Amino acid sequence: MSPRVLVVVLNWNSAADCLRCLASLQRLTYAAVQVLVVDNGSTDDSLAQIRSGGFGVEVCESNRNLGYAGGNNRGIREGLARGFDYVWLVNPDVVVEADSLAALVEVGEADPHNGMIGPLVYCMERPDELLSAGGVFGRGRDWHRWIVELDPHVPAAAAEVGFLSGCALLVKRTMVEAVGLLDERFFLYEEDVEWCYRARRAGWRVAVAARARVWHPDTRTRDRLAARVTYYITRNQLLLIRTHHLGARLAAGVLLRHLRTLVSWTVRPKWRHKRAQRRALARALLDAARGRWGAADGL
Repeated sequence: MSPRVLVVVLNWNSAADCLRCLASLQRLTYAAVQVLVVDNGSTDDSLAQIRSGGFGVEVCESNRNLGYAGGNNRGIREGLARGFDYVWLVNPDVVVEADSLAALVEVGEADPHNGMIGPLVYCMERPDELLSAGGVFGRGRDWHRWIVELDPHVPAAAAEVGFLSGCALLVKRTMVEAVGLLDERFFLYEEDVEWCYRARRAGWRVAVAARARVWHPDTRTRDRLAARVTYYITRNQLLLIRTHHLGARLAAGVLLRHLRTLVSWTVRPKWRHKRAQRRALARALLDAARGRWGAADGL
């Protein structure tokens, strides 16, 4: 029998994106699959549209926004309780290729130590442009490999990486049982990096399935200008370093880098448009120093 996969789509006020995602999931060639939409306390008409969309998916509701970590953990717990072999976390703004899940499961089954498997992530606006083929973590920073490079540059087969994008992440049941769930202190951003790091330290492989493809909007420009993104990435980088005891020297280097950015955004006229980000950066550093994690009010 084929391994059973629960696809968890985490929705938060993103009805149009979620419907497009669900439509692409309907075309999956992999048969042993079930889709669960976890709604993260949406305040729009997302749930009504999803339920009336004709997709026949289950919906799990939350009365508040639990973030990426908390919302997906609800879905993962459902998958474990129901005996699924894998859980595939898919962001609602992702479109998946029909054969993508089959390719991911193939890599997962090829080696019992393959605990996390991700696809090649392409740009939705420019479908041949590659956004991520896994990532590298080092010096307190993380970055995606092969950003804006094309197919000839990606590996021909499954490749082990430092971390995977959380936008379409397949996780093996036995890995989750051994390593644990996403760390909900992160709330948003860097939680996928931390989870992959934790899994690798425990002896699991984190791999890209080169024959699996999904498409995701290019959010790089938006994220560079978003105070919310600045806050969570800054704070959570420091949380990751603290959680895994990566050393005072590394922590000091990351902190110094952020402080230099804060000073530059404060004194240089060309960064006047970053006032909201400057406040978010300062708050992130202060909250990290005080040990304030989870959701941040007002962001």
